Amino acid sequence: MIIKTDNPEPAIRPVDTREELIYLLSRAAELEHGLACVYLFAAYSLKTSMDEGGLTEEQLTMVRGWKRKLAAVAVEEMLHLAQVNNMLTAIGGAPNFRRTNFPMPVSAFPFGVKLTLEPFSLATIERFVIFELPEDGVLQAEIHDVYKQLRDKVIAQQELTLTELHPREFTAAPELVERFGADAFKFQEPYDIDYNTVGEFYHKIASGFTNIPEDSLFIGPKEAQANARFVDLGGKLISVTCRDAALQAIEMIVEQGEAPTADHPDCHFQIFDTIRKQLILENEKAALSNTVFEPVRKMASNPMTRFYDDSTGGTLILDEDTHCAADIFNMSYDTMLQMLLRFFAHNDETEEELQLLSRATLRIMTTVIRPMGEALAKMPLGDPRDPAQNAGPGFGYNRDIQLLPHKESAWIFFSERLFSLAKEATELAEQKTSPSEVKEASAALQSLSELFIRHTALQNKVNAKVEFNKLEHTPSPEIEPELNGPYLVRGVTNLTNSKGEVLPTEPQMALCRCGGSFNKPFCDGTHARIGFESKKLDGRNPDRLDVYPAEGYNVCDNRGICQHSGFCTDELPEVFRLGKEPFVDQKAAAPQRIQQQTKRCPSGALSFSFTDPQKNNAQKPVSNRPEITVSKNGPYRIKGGIKLDAEFLQGASTEHYTLCRCGGSKNKPFCDGTHWYNNFSDDKN
Repeated sequence: MIIKTDNPEPAIRPVDTREELIYLLSRAAELEHGLACVYLFAAYSLKTSMDEGGLTEEQLTMVRGWKRKLAAVAVEEMLHLAQVNNMLTAIGGAPNFRRTNFPMPVSAFPFGVKLTLEPFSLATIERFVIFELPEDGVLQAEIHDVYKQLRDKVIAQQELTLTELHPREFTAAPELVERFGADAFKFQEPYDIDYNTVGEFYHKIASGFTNIPEDSLFIGPKEAQANARFVDLGGKLISVTCRDAALQAIEMIVEQGEAPTADHPDCHFQIFDTIRKQLILENEKAALSNTVFEPVRKMASNPMTRFYDDSTGGTLILDEDTHCAADIFNMSYDTMLQMLLRFFAHNDETEEELQLLSRATLRIMTTVIRPMGEALAKMPLGDPRDPAQNAGPGFGYNRDIQLLPHKESAWIFFSERLFSLAKEATELAEQKTSPSEVKEASAALQSLSELFIRHTALQNKVNAKVEFNKLEHTPSPEIEPELNGPYLVRGVTNLTNSKGEVLPTEPQMALCRCGGSFNKPFCDGTHARIGFESKKLDGRNPDRLDVYPAEGYNVCDNRGICQHSGFCTDELPEVFRLGKEPFVDQKAAAPQRIQQQTKRCPSGALSFSFTDPQKNNAQKPVSNRPEITVSKNGPYRIKGGIKLDAEFLQGASTEHYTLCRCGGSKNKPFCDGTHWYNNFSDDKN
């Protein structure tokens, strides 16, 4: 991230006081935090399905790859934020999870580029490249000159105003000095700004850890350090308890962002530049072929629920439901930051409580903030002048982010906040116009709310009767397979695993179906990270109902929906013949025995009927209580006629059926036995 003219490089003055080092690290935390939000906003603006139009299947695959890469970079920025806070804690500073609201002017940081929430575009990705541009000496001179021209282009596109430039300073281009005058570029910082790139910025920070005596610098309690045991950020978070650890952490941040090494071959700069080149190429192809390439949702820049006194403006969300969704997003984000502050500044928490805090912040990020961000990208802004424009998440600070210093009151606060959010999200999810991602987020909030309420009730801090389940009516049981996402379950109160253990239920639940969740059977957002697709695949068994007639009755089978559990071939092999044709010998056993066995078929692929309609009418229909069983290393087994928002195959039972949870079925959402072949396992259930 370089803003400089042809002037000689500044001589970076080494840091030699704790005060300046704390200040620089606090500013670094604000920068990393802001970049994470900017990258996520651009990711949310990218389309995810063919239904949104403007893309071929091949292009959609590429665009979904862009979305995952942008999100992955944002996660690494959160790692950098956590790492910087470890450094702050180590030298006696306070953790810092605050930042200015968006949009941030170019003067917010001395690097000359605005931090604003913008939908994905060529201009946006070019700005990202400049954010992460390596400092001089990393790229070959002739290559760096090419990016210098790109940098000049990005700066020229910003249409800066005098208000945005003042009061901080950066080395301005001569035309800006001529336009605004030299006084516009004077800065008001407590310490000199003698760095022009993020790399130089971090090297200045490193000088403080190098120059200040180690035995007097590290005064923070070692037990306050967050480490990979609690904060799961790829296992890369470093506990900073000495100079070498601090310098190692700084080098990791610089390498991941700007300077590729053997340990970090795919730095952020390269990721963004690759996306930029792919976008240019795809635009050129579309222009030459006179076809449409529209990978981006129509979203507003810098959406906000209200104007803030620390930002330079934005776009107000006027639609009532969208405004509600944005408030839920902002307050969930606020709650996550409050938890992070408590986690990094903990003093009385047990190991179990620290683990609960760290996991809760990650779950809020992946199962609440992510789906709510996607939902807001599809919800209307409410501008009557442009009804087609959507909002997007604003990452707004509706309230101040500050440390809750007392453990007991902090945990009660978290319980109350999550409970309130769960109620609001559930009400919004009931709106027919709400995207399915709102249901996904509300399910996660219900689960988190119940988890914290139980913990605080156990500690005698709140009334145990305020459980979410007891405040909501139980809706009719139903399952909605979310596009490229989890199973959204409503109104199911019976959930057990293969061990016979009763699992906790909420009025709304999100069950994993990508196979990758670390919180099986519940969704943890992994489907978004791995690019799970829920479409049916070529090569699946055809939807064909085979009828095997006998005197007085018929046996029916549809291989297209068979789960291959083996109940029929193991328990009645003379009728259901494994590896033989025809598969069914309908005369090899008594009809009552065959009928009994077909009722045991968990997938509903097998059925039995009499040729006499009166006999069929006289049969007592199968009637189980609505329940979901998590089978051992296999699918979800559904009983009780739970309504499924999917098209059933010919002859298939709607009373009982099986749903894929390994992520590999060619016949999604139904299981086709693929879990046997991809060695799917879930030891926990």
